Amino acid sequence: MKALRHLGTLYGIFAALGASPGVRAEDPLNRPPIVVELGPEHLIAAGAGWPYLFQASEGTTVVFGHHHWVPHQPDPVVFTTRSFDGRKTWQPWTPSAEQQAGPVTEGTAVQLRDGRILILDVYAYHVGNKVFEGKRWISRDGWKSVSGPEPIRFSVPGAQLAGMVDDRGEPVSRLYVRRSAIQLPGGDLLATAYGRFETDTTPVEYRAEMKQHRSYLLRSADEGRSWNFVSTIAAPPAGQEGFGEPVLVQLRRGPRAGRLVCQMRVGRENALFQNESDDEGRTWTKPHALKWTYSRFGREREIVGVDPDLIEMSDGTLVMAYGHKPDFMDHGNFLAFSLDGGATWVAETRLNATMTRAYAGVREVGPGELFVVYSRTDEPHASNYGTANFDTVGRTVRVTRAATSPAAAPK
Repeated sequence: MKALRHLGTLYGIFAALGASPGVRAEDPLNRPPIVVELGPEHLIAAGAGWPYLFQASEGTTVVFGHHHWVPHQPDPVVFTTRSFDGRKTWQPWTPSAEQQAGPVTEGTAVQLRDGRILILDVYAYHVGNKVFEGKRWISRDGWKSVSGPEPIRFSVPGAQLAGMVDDRGEPVSRLYVRRSAIQLPGGDLLATAYGRFETDTTPVEYRAEMKQHRSYLLRSADEGRSWNFVSTIAAPPAGQEGFGEPVLVQLRRGPRAGRLVCQMRVGRENALFQNESDDEGRTWTKPHALKWTYSRFGREREIVGVDPDLIEMSDGTLVMAYGHKPDFMDHGNFLAFSLDGGATWVAETRLNATMTRAYAGVREVGPGELFVVYSRTDEPHASNYGTANFDTVGRTVRVTRAATSPAAAPK
């Protein structure tokens, strides 16, 4: 464990600088802005390749997501497991017979200020007049138990319904409520979603019958029972796939407090994209490809990946987690950090180097302490990606800012 932490520390230092071990530590140009220490991997869910992560205020850590997909079935086989003892042990949550599979979600869970946890299904199906019906689940005890489902509705006037397929080539007539829900200071909820609109006709590079998606914002004034379209966050064309898999955070600290920062996937071989809003999502800046500064002379590399997760730590540091699909031929999952509210990124840190489904999650579980989850496999050949067995693993990551790094001023 000490060796792994030492390796993680060195990687955080040299990744942040693009430096070699021969660099002089006393040179102020070579002082790293951030130090990253990696703890050991621990198995969380065998045979599970698409994990998502939630941290409750009560201290419960929840890993939930997909085991696998079944051909010609619209929903994946899902799992939920929780830890009540600081991630030492894990306990599966099993739905009742009336709840069938339980929540089919891709990370969308929010804890309200009164302590209730709302969990939204990722899929909402068309019921007429561009209205889609999904499901809401509720936990009132830190995810020890989950009640539901309850029907919820989404109004998305521009949504396209005809001729849609998913990335397996399966026909679908639904939208995707995905990854993020946040409660605004006034009490309303925001959620990110993605899908195809009527004007979105650019084909996906590797599956022409599938059209590029856009990411957009939804808002609810009744605790998630009904949702209305607010704005397009980013629209295609872009990259291989358009703008999908959005994740959203509202900054709480620093000079940009209140700003919404959204990150999105645009392809298996493309950089991740980001844009921002300073008016609760009514308008957005132009999306831009993310890069990280690897050199003390300011040189940059693109942050390539899919399925970003994004959080703000208690000291204002932003952390993003993401992974590489085998198409990119640089296997692994990664973290990157921003010390200025998402304006710039540093210290891309590799979590693993095995083939992965590329879906990862990150949460702060204590001051300066992260917990991350991702999938890995012992299968060495990318040609066997479709049939390989993946496990979900987790690890603790310690993050320390250098004394000279810009501090986020609490408000």
